[in-house]
Amino acid sequence: MQSEKKSFKKKLVLKSSLAKETLSEFLGTFIMIVLGCGSVAQAILSRGHFGGIVTVNVGFAMAVVMAIYVTGGVSGGHINPAVSFAMCLFGRMRWYKFPFYVGAQFLGAFVGAATLFGIYYDGLMSFAGGQLLIVGENATAHIFATYPAPYLSLANAFADQSWKLLLVDSCRGPHGWRCHRRTHLRSSH
Repeated sequence: MQSEKKSFKKKLVLKSSLAKETLSEFLGTFIMIVLGCGSVAQAILSRGHFGGIVTVNVGFAMAVVMAIYVTGGVSGGHINPAVSFAMCLFGRMRWYKFPFYVGAQFLGAFVGAATLFGIYYDGLMSFAGGQLLIVGENATAHIFATYPAPYLSLANAFADQSWKLLLVDSCRGPHGWRCHRRTHLRSSH
């Protein structure tokens, strides 16, 4: 009789490894967007009084570190569809997982951006007199996205981002985020 009754905690436990990995990627991307873009929002909306280039760089770096720390042991800490694609391409992850990872990453990014928008709503509305601008001195769109410089061609922008992605992925090593001396950081694919 006692074994038939499951506790509330045991009912909530995810049994599917794919569900755990998908939730992990969602949470990791959410954390990265809220903390990283939050550091950008703080610097922009305070017009540099409560943050600047250093706080944005350190804030985003810490956001990525936190996201990878939270997700690394469960899903490998991809937190980026391009990384998930590269992992599938090089045989480090099975292709059937790819749409789940990407879906979770996109959803995590959108929910993170919506959360950040809610947190900074008053600041966003007062920054440019209630207008949400994409370009100009009072633009706030670059809190949530990156835009190429006006002089940059589409081909150069693609080459720039491809080169950076290549450098980032090459730093991951042949085994993803594995660290042979620290078993708790090993990828679980």
